[in-house]
Amino acid sequence: METQFWIDSWQEGGSKTSFHLPSVHPHARLLAEQGLLDDANVLVPLCGKSADLLFFAANARSVVGVELVDQAIEEFVADNGLTPERPRPGVLTVGNLTILHRDLFELTRDDVGQVDLVYDRAALIAFPEDMRPHYVAAVTALTSPGTWYFVNTLEYEPALPSPPFSVGPERIANYFGAEFEVDHLLAEPRPEHRMVEKFGLTSLVEHGFLLRRFR
Repeated sequence: METQFWIDSWQEGGSKTSFHLPSVHPHARLLAEQGLLDDANVLVPLCGKSADLLFFAANARSVVGVELVDQAIEEFVADNGLTPERPRPGVLTVGNLTILHRDLFELTRDDVGQVDLVYDRAALIAFPEDMRPHYVAAVTALTSPGTWYFVNTLEYEPALPSPPFSVGPERIANYFGAEFEVDHLLAEPRPEHRMVEKFGLTSLVEHGFLLRRFR
């Protein structure tokens, strides 16, 4: 989506940022339970003000969150009562957590350092179909063989013309299959999800995919 779309969404708040969850996502806890956070350097694209950031910081070696919208970053700081260091423009650090106020598509490996695990909760599904391959390529370029990559998506009917977009297993295989082994870990029906009533959906499934780069 265009940059201004997300800036406007954070300014309007309310339903425009309903993708934000006030608590740690169960899928983040699952990664910890499976030992994937142990001594890991975690990359969180399109991190917003996610509560998962501090959870990862408490359970991993280091965390790098990437967020385009300054308001989201400042709300994260204020909501959690943090006093970050700002070593240079666009960079905030709190202990082993770094947040980059950057466009993900402009990042290099030098910007993020070694990445052992990518955690994508609702980042891929924030992009329309024509932009997803570019997003996948941009994040993949920050990884190396052996990197783990967790992807959380929603799959629902009928499809909506705005984010979060519906993305199911077949598309994940198409986007990542050339460079990643794909394990479809979770397929959880969510009839209670707020989108079901709001948009009159007939079904909604939350998926979790664990990928590992093999080349």
